[in-house]
Amino acid sequence: MDPVEKNKDSPPPLPDPSLAPALLFDGGAAGDASGGVTLYSIPKKRALPVARGFGRFAADASWVTPQGWVLAIDPASRDASLRDPFSCRTVRLPPDREGLLLDAGDRRGTTRCVLSTPRPTDPGCVVLVAHRERPLLFYCRPGGGDGRWFQHEYETGLIDEEDQHDDVRVTAVGGRFYALLLADEKVVALDLSVGLEPAITVLHVANSPWPAGCCEIRPWKVESCGELFLVRFCLTALCRKRVVRVEVDRLDWSKSAWVRAAGLGANRAFFVRTGQFGVSMAADEVGLKPNCIYFTNKDDKGLYVYDMEQGTTTSRDLGGLEIPDSTEPLLLMPAI
Repeated sequence: MDPVEKNKDSPPPLPDPSLAPALLFDGGAAGDASGGVTLYSIPKKRALPVARGFGRFAADASWVTPQGWVLAIDPASRDASLRDPFSCRTVRLPPDREGLLLDAGDRRGTTRCVLSTPRPTDPGCVVLVAHRERPLLFYCRPGGGDGRWFQHEYETGLIDEEDQHDDVRVTAVGGRFYALLLADEKVVALDLSVGLEPAITVLHVANSPWPAGCCEIRPWKVESCGELFLVRFCLTALCRKRVVRVEVDRLDWSKSAWVRAAGLGANRAFFVRTGQFGVSMAADEVGLKPNCIYFTNKDDKGLYVYDMEQGTTTSRDLGGLEIPDSTEPLLLMPAI
């Protein structure tokens, strides 16, 4: 049977996949008690009409992945699946019978989900849910013979740091997962491709220096064309809410060091939703200017664009969306 199915119970798709990447604002317009959602297309620069029921992707029992697929769990049956928000494509996963994911706490705040490969149907794909506040990993294999979710508890402090849980951000490169600890100058590699127990390797990587006048850095890893980049948003003591500088580093494996990147790569654009993930895609596929980083800020509905060539940051007008300024959107990427 084809592992990708058409699910009649899936939330209604967007009218056109070319409208992605898109920002999903939960709650609808200000003063609107309908509990609806609003979508803004980044490439089309306009708000999108949303079919009733699409807001279920913003529910607690779902995780948006950098690969565009959404991990959804039915709280009643514990059935799990990966769903494409822009179609009715569904990939079934083992059910969460033990309640590992639903009992892990607030899904948005304390856990993150990422796939080891671009497509859940790729050979050896692993779906990983990493806890940000406890040393716990949950994972399964789509279509594998395991038929269940696994839980792994690793050594405390290896990936998460006490009182510094925001540093736990996992991304995937070449079928392996990587977590970053800037404070300890470590990159932790997680290999779930062999056996049932994760193979964890610690790599010591030298950081690039902090820019002058910067008192806080919010870093986000981005996988792009098999390379690992680090987007660093710099803030000052006078303004911890506004990004005053953006820097991009690339991991040089031969030197075990982060080095300053001159650009994002040929025809690449980055998308970073702070508090969620960073992701790369071909700029011409969505009609956007290459070498630009599209990002959001914490407690801010705005969309900002950093131009690597110009070294400037501009604010994108979201077309007068009537939502509170402090509303943070979710980033929805097109699923391959």
